[in-house]
Amino acid sequence: MNTMNDSPDVALLHRAWEAMTQGDLAVLGGALAPDAQWLGVEDGQLCGNRKAILEVIRRNLPGRLQGGIEETIQDGSRVIVAFRPKQPAQVDRPLDEGVAYMVVTILDGQIVEMKGCADRAAAMTYAQTGTTSATD
Repeated sequence: MNTMNDSPDVALLHRAWEAMTQGDLAVLGGALAPDAQWLGVEDGQLCGNRKAILEVIRRNLPGRLQGGIEETIQDGSRVIVAFRPKQPAQVDRPLDEGVAYMVVTILDGQIVEMKGCADRAAAMTYAQTGTTSATD
């Protein structure tokens, strides 16, 4: 695992996040593959393409998505993103010591998958295996 934040994939995530928090979804839209998927923490939660992902983000940007990336850890094509929301009470997903975790898969410079994880351990497991637990 690489905790360095200077890889092109990590730089892409930071650029997209910074633009998104300023209300500009164009950078993220350009980074998402047309058939990108956003898998929620719970099974069955899915946004199945770029348009659906951007619509969910657009709706949630004013409240739930305010905050910042605290840490990124790259493992091959997957990047663990640790996000600390400014208003944790508005977040409708598990937080691990106030941090939400997501694993972002980037192939050929495009985000192809985002997977919400309940905690750091689940994110680490997903980054390494593609499942959130040893029993998946």
